[in-house]
Amino acid sequence: MSEKPHVVFVDDEPRILDGLRRMLRRESARWDMSFAAGAAEALAVMETRRCNVVVSDFRMPGMDGGELLSRVQSLYPATARVILSGQTSEKDVLRVIALAHQFLTKPAARDDLVQTVERLITAQSASGDDSARRDVSMVSSLPSAPGLVAELIAALNAEDASAESIGAVIEQDPAAAAKVLHLVNSSASMVGGKVSDVVQAVALLGTQTVRGLVLMHDVVRSFDPDGVLPHDWIQRLTEHSVHTSQLARQLAGGAAWRDEAFTAGLLHEVGQLVLASSRREDYARVLEFNSEAEGTRRSTPFLLDDAERAALGTCHSDAGANLLALWGLPVAVVDAVAGHANAARGPVGDAVSAVVLAHRVVEAQFGSVCGAAGDNAGPDSPAGPDSPAGPDSLAGPDREVIERWRATLRQ
Repeated sequence: MSEKPHVVFVDDEPRILDGLRRMLRRESARWDMSFAAGAAEALAVMETRRCNVVVSDFRMPGMDGGELLSRVQSLYPATARVILSGQTSEKDVLRVIALAHQFLTKPAARDDLVQTVERLITAQSASGDDSARRDVSMVSSLPSAPGLVAELIAALNAEDASAESIGAVIEQDPAAAAKVLHLVNSSASMVGGKVSDVVQAVALLGTQTVRGLVLMHDVVRSFDPDGVLPHDWIQRLTEHSVHTSQLARQLAGGAAWRDEAFTAGLLHEVGQLVLASSRREDYARVLEFNSEAEGTRRSTPFLLDDAERAALGTCHSDAGANLLALWGLPVAVVDAVAGHANAARGPVGDAVSAVVLAHRVVEAQFGSVCGAAGDNAGPDSPAGPDSPAGPDSLAGPDREVIERWRATLRQ
């Protein structure tokens, strides 16, 4: 029998811990639970046994929840981290968002708390071994392409700054978009459902909060290759992601999942940013190997995922999906990130299939960034009629949308 996940709840008030025990009694069949009266006791518990998720109050005497999560991140990076607090200021929220995967407001509804913990446990179990779990649990921010952070700061400081003007810049930057959507989706008190639209996220957070997120905390940062990673890699990855997001939204047409398709397209390659952040030198070697292997793609399908698994034991599709699941993004976005390079291509009917098709078309048009299962169009292929991503291999509305999209590129 496999060991049950271990969840540690931390609060300095005994009555709060007693209430959590009663509220979560039914979960004892699925989880092992510890209830710690303060940060020091929680760390003592974690020294003796593995912890899958820690759920902590923020305001506690001595070591507060922010410092506790900072220590957990350092000592036990594979542990998912949640803040549960009813007295957290905007300044404190900005502080803990770099440390917590999820933020819940007291008094948390039982279903919200259970669903949050279960989602984190599920994301962890899908992450593979401990090293793969550390890849996603340790990430607080992702690198942006050069120039985008400066452009975002300029948009934030503009006199006429608005959710629309700021969101328009963030929609060009997968790293910033992921972090803003993390903040808005990690708080159950902010919205009644999951948010996938970047402009809506900025509006809900408020421009001042987004400004604080960018200017006062290291949660959005420029890419610094340090001579290890290819200097143009992140620029090509960002451009690919932006093209994919735009085409995925066009493929969605007027469907209700249009925003999810756009966001999933923008974020579908964030796993590469995760692995480049967590294992820089190892990932540089993977990218070098992948670049050398590109010449074989016309005759032999080649996936970056395969090279990553062979070298690292995990891949960017899994790492990106697991990070976004930890950060609370919508399921459709997570599924599209997980399947963008491996899912079978078919008619567009949801956000996942829109991203799968858009990714293939953009790779065929501009060059490969990670490959796609079954595709044999090399990076220099014009994606003509014989390409699996070419418009002549499709029928109906999808083909018409792709042809219109290609026409706009020639203008």
